[in-house]
Amino acid sequence: MDETKPKRALTPEQLEKLAAARAKANEVRRKNYEIKKFERENKKLEKQESKQEKEEKREKAYNAVLEIKEQREQKKSTKAKAPKPEPPPPSRPIEPTEDELSAAETEEEEEEQLPPPKQFKAKPKQPPPKQPPPRQQPPPRQRRQPTDDELYSKANIELLRDRLYQQTRQRLANDLFSY
Repeated sequence: MDETKPKRALTPEQLEKLAAARAKANEVRRKNYEIKKFERENKKLEKQESKQEKEEKREKAYNAVLEIKEQREQKKSTKAKAPKPEPPPPSRPIEPTEDELSAAETEEEEEEQLPPPKQFKAKPKQPPPKQPPPRQQPPPRQRRQPTDDELYSKANIELLRDRLYQQTRQRLANDLFSY
């Protein structure tokens, strides 16, 4: 066991191949690093561009909303400022001459007589609807007392104890008022 194995030594050919393989591997690593770096930069640029586009869309939408609001306000203000058209003042009837009177009478007879214009009457305000009378609550239901057989069949100690106390109180009350 004292014998130790001699260390493996690489031949000069193997050393040359190893050096060439390392150089090739390092070159591939550099290329991969450059590719990844380029992709990362592209993603960052795309994100920035998309953010800018989103901000521009938001600004456009916001401006459109502001314009619509302004238009509505202008419509409201013009409606509020515009006075209601006043009815024309009653004109004084000019007394027609006799020739005009006779011509107007013949025209009136020829034309069909139109019914007088309808007059609108304001309807009186109706009182608010009456509220229905409050419901009367039905009397509370009386609980049916379980029979002794039912109590014992369920065998609940608490129920039995309550029943005993209730019967005792009834007997005492009956004794007090039975004089």
